[in-house]
Amino acid sequence: MKRLVLVFIVSVTICKQSNGQVVIDTGDVFVEISSVISTMPGHSGNDYIAPDTAQLNTWGYVLENLIMGDYAKASDSANTIGYDLIQFLDTTLTNSTTYYILKTNSSNYWGTYVYNPNYCRPLVIQSPHPILDINTGIEGIHVFKRTEALFFCLSGTNRCNNSTYSTCDGTTLMCSSSSESYRISDLPHNLSTVFQSTTDSLFRNYDNTHFIQLHGFTKLSTDPYVILSNGTQITPSPDHMSTFKMELYEEDTSLTFKVAHVDLTWTRLRGFYNVQSRLVNSSSDYCNSNATTTNGRFFHFEQEQSKLRDDETGWDKVANALINTFTCPVLSNGADILNEKLTISPNPTNDRITLDINCYNGPVKVEVYNLSGRLLETTNSTTLSLRDYAKGIYVFKVSYADRVKEIKVVKE
Repeated sequence: MKRLVLVFIVSVTICKQSNGQVVIDTGDVFVEISSVISTMPGHSGNDYIAPDTAQLNTWGYVLENLIMGDYAKASDSANTIGYDLIQFLDTTLTNSTTYYILKTNSSNYWGTYVYNPNYCRPLVIQSPHPILDINTGIEGIHVFKRTEALFFCLSGTNRCNNSTYSTCDGTTLMCSSSSESYRISDLPHNLSTVFQSTTDSLFRNYDNTHFIQLHGFTKLSTDPYVILSNGTQITPSPDHMSTFKMELYEEDTSLTFKVAHVDLTWTRLRGFYNVQSRLVNSSSDYCNSNATTTNGRFFHFEQEQSKLRDDETGWDKVANALINTFTCPVLSNGADILNEKLTISPNPTNDRITLDINCYNGPVKVEVYNLSGRLLETTNSTTLSLRDYAKGIYVFKVSYADRVKEIKVVKE
């Protein structure tokens, strides 16, 4: 596999402060991520070191620029905290797909993150325990690829790697023979992590994301094969999880289920202490308070190994169920969503911008907000002037067909 480095040439009007380097690679994204998992630090060693506040802030800048499509700036910021941004062309698909991978080039084992800018389904596939929950890491990247999802989040070490305890509530038997607090390397139970920061950023920047977190468990005689939870006992509307359960059963009618918001007496492996679940469900305290409301956008998905986690046959059942639960939208003029892409240019700008949605010619609604959330302007025009706006960052909320997208625009 040949690896090159693409150097972005500085542009006075578009990227005048960027001199970032994005690594260029090709191959199979499944193989790339499988290699990361195979060399992941194990049960002990204290390889996982928690990021500090400054590093988490920098990670936030990385994600903001990644989502905005400014890959040079994203790469600049990533390099300062020991990460490479890799532009990865997957050539194994019928239509080659470009992913952007954030991968450590140092001893910062905070995880590996894959972004699909031309996603079909706004799904965030998460594999927080790829070693102890056997095969959930490689299952995760397989499902991410098959569903044409938005983002994949993979932890950086075994969940037990660091001996320091998290301050968040809950206990576990996974790392010791006796019950103990969760470790800081157990990313669903620690707030100060890149994994949590990524969840927060994706939740804030996309209003239709669903977070599918893959877990595995050893089945007791009284257990079903699948345990599903949105992090509460409340039934959301719409209830995509119940649809997913039905679709998964269609894939394999030998499966048995417990769903936390349906089977209210069930108390095992529900993910109520999961800090990503609490964030998505707007808990008052992600670290120490269970959520009391739900939007249904978090799936805590526990799987017995032999039916679903064991191999590609099982992974495909999961992918197919998600594909049938979250169908790929079709634009109102009949254009397939895979060929549609929204761009705003130039960005940054000091005056006019033009909005373009290829493969779509229907009506558009544009709302302009400041970073405090105040609505500044509403228009149906695809050409706007920012001449009278103060310098800063603005959020453009673009509604068209059955889609809503948000893009940040910089006024210089």
